[in-house]
Parts: sequence; C-alpha cells; structure tokens
Amino acid sequence: MEEVKSLYFQYNRESGHPVYLAVEGEGFSEKLFELLTQLSFEEIKGSEVDSMYKALSENSGAKQLRIKKAGHRALSQIVAATTTERYGLESILPKSGYKVYRYKGHALIVYSYAASAWECGVSDKFCQEDSDLFAARTILNRFISWSLASLGVVGFWGAFAQEGASVLKQRDSDGEAFFIDVPNKKVLSPDGVVDLPVGLKLLRIDHRLKGRNIRMSRDELLSFLSIHTSYFDPGGNSLIVRQLLSALPRLCEGIIQSADSSANSSSDKSELSP
Repeated sequence: MEEVKSLYFQYNRESGHPVYLAVEGEGFSEKLFELLTQLSFEEIKGSEVDSMYKALSENSGAKQLRIKKAGHRALSQIVAATTTERYGLESILPKSGYKVYRYKGHALIVYSYAASAWECGVSDKFCQEDSDLFAARTILNRFISWSLASLGVVGFWGAFAQEGASVLKQRDSDGEAFFIDVPNKKVLSPDGVVDLPVGLKLLRIDHRLKGRNIRMSRDELLSFLSIHTSYFDPGGNSLIVRQLLSALPRLCEGIIQSADSSANSSSDKSELSP
C-alpha cells in the first residue's frame, strides 16, 4: 500500500502549546494552506515532527487534528439533513467515549479529550472557494478552542489589538478568534503571541450608543464573555472554561463601545460612563 503523504503544523509555536495539525493526502486547495498560515499554524519538519509525536505520546494535554478527505460514509454524514440543523450548521453528537462535531457540508470531527489524535474528514467543498473560508476558520478555531481549554486558554470570536479587543458574535466575526492564556497572561492571535496588556479592554460594540462608551461591571463582563467564547459543547461551557472566564474580569476591563467610536477613544477615561 502506498504511504500517505502528510504535512505537519503546530499552532502558534512561540506559545509552546502542544497543539498540532496534520494534513493527510493530496488534493487540498492552496487556500487551506494560506488559511493555516493566517491562523498562525507553522509547518514543522524533521526533528520537530519527532518532537511532536513524543509530545503526543507523553503529554496528556497534547492534541493533533488529522485532516483528510472524508470517505463515503463520513461524507454522507457531512451532507445529510438532520434535525439538529434548526440550531445552525454546527452540531455535536455525544457518543459513548467520544463526540462527533459536524459543520454541515464541510467537515466532521471525531474527538475525545482522552485521546491525543482527533480525526477530521472534509468534503471537497472544504476551503475551495472564498465563500467557504468562514466555515473553515470556524472549524479550525473550534479545534484550537477545545485543545487549549485544558491548558488554561480560552478563546473569543473577534479581533485583538493592544488598545482593545473586539469581542463579537460568531456570525459577525468572519470566523476569526483570539485566545487568552490566563495562567501565563498571554494573548494568542493570528498576529502571534504577546503579553496580555494590563487592563486589556474587551469591547462590546453597541450600535445604539452614540458618542459615548460605558464601562461594564465585572458581572456584566463575565456574562458577556460567557456567551461569546469560541468553545462549543452541547453541555455549555465546561468547568475549566467557566473557571477561566471567571478570572478574566480581574485581568481585563469590559467596555460597551459605540459603533462610531474608535478603539483608541475607548482608552480615554473621560469618555466612559459608569
């Protein structure tokens, strides 16, 4: 049997987190590899691949997503109409000892937190056109979110900037996310890894506000973050995710920002209403 060729990647290698991805086989669009670069997946080769396999065998927190073209059975599940569609294109079906995540029309992931290697079967539609990239970003950011949670990292839909991180609804985020490493006080984003700014402003955009910004209470910020995390599970946020979320109001500041304000103006304390 001919050996399947694979390419290997590590997520935000600078962070040191053992989160990996393997693309198995051929026939993938160049858009996939461009997207991996945009999401800060760096290709690894040679001894780095050996180190990856060592981490996967010895470190319970290490995870690898194996992306490959779906077989006939998996493909039929990816495209089939199901009763879960009334909740959206994404669904998770709990099984005995594992879970099955589906993004209709694009991918199926079989995963278990007790396993280091997770399987992802994709359809021919995956990452083929620009219109498919929202789905692909969402799928990959779900994997990152699940993998990093046990390592003390929680993700949010939106975009990070030093002067303020916009936390958005998933549908408004273009599938983009950023991650906060709570124990190490770092931010992981498509731009790399940086220290968590002291008092980072987490911005909620409100189109009803005109020319003013409002500071959230800690309880308001926690409630807001809890429904905008990129973590997804039919049981809601896990215990570790809830613990990480609870820590953030002590590290960050929540700002309700008017749509016509800039992130820079939100740093002016005089413009904030209590």
